[in-house]
Amino acid sequence: MSSSKLNILHTCRPALSFFPVAGYSLEERAAGVAASKERLWKEHLAAKPSTNNWIIVEEKESLKIVGGCLWKWHDGNPFPDGIPRPSVYWWPEGEVREFCEEIIRQSMTPRSLWMHGRNAAYYPGLYMMVVHPDHRSRGVGGLMMEWANTRIDEMGIEGFIEANELGRHLYEKWGYRVVMKLDLFIPSNKSDLWNKLAHKLKMPPWYAMWRPPNGVVEEGKRTRPWQP
Repeated sequence: MSSSKLNILHTCRPALSFFPVAGYSLEERAAGVAASKERLWKEHLAAKPSTNNWIIVEEKESLKIVGGCLWKWHDGNPFPDGIPRPSVYWWPEGEVREFCEEIIRQSMTPRSLWMHGRNAAYYPGLYMMVVHPDHRSRGVGGLMMEWANTRIDEMGIEGFIEANELGRHLYEKWGYRVVMKLDLFIPSNKSDLWNKLAHKLKMPPWYAMWRPPNGVVEEGKRTRPWQP
C-alpha cells in the first residue's frame, strides 16, 4: 500500500490496557469491546493532553481505520517511585487480576529503571500499536513509525518500546535495537493457578528496545540506555 493512499489522523488519546473478554461468543466479545471502549474513553478524559499522542491511520479511498498507535511523551521521570505497581481495576479482584498486574509490572520494569538521570528529562515511549490484519505488511506500521521518528529526531531524544516478536522486526527497521529479552517470571510463593494462567494467558517472550538519538550510536558514546 502506498503512503499516498493513507491519512494520519490525530484523535483521542486513551491509555494502554488489557482488553478482557468474558467468553467466546459474538455477544460476549461485543460486550468486552464495549466495556473496553468505555474504559479507554474515561482514561482519555483523565489523561494529560501533552503526554499522550494517539495516532490513527485511515485508508483514503474507503475512510476505514487500518491502524493506530499510542505514544507517550514524558516531560520528566514518569516513574518517580521506581518500578510501577499497576492496578488492573477492570478485572474482578483475585489471583487473575494479580497475575495480569504482574505481567504489566515485569514488562515495564526495564523502562522504569532506565528513566532516571539523563533519560528523566524528556522521553517518548510507544505504549500501543495495532494494524488491521488485512492491512499488515503494506506500510501502515512504517507510516506510524515515520511520524514518530520525525518528531523524536527533531527533539534529539531517545525512544523506548516493549515489543513482541511480530513488532520487533518493524521497530528494528526504524532504528530500534533489542537491549533485553523478557519472559514472565512467576514468584515462588504463588499458587498453581498462576502456572495455569501462565500456560493459558501469558504472552510469548517480548523485547525491551531502545533507539539512541537520531537512531545512531556515535563512536565513544553510550551503546545501552542504562549507561551513564
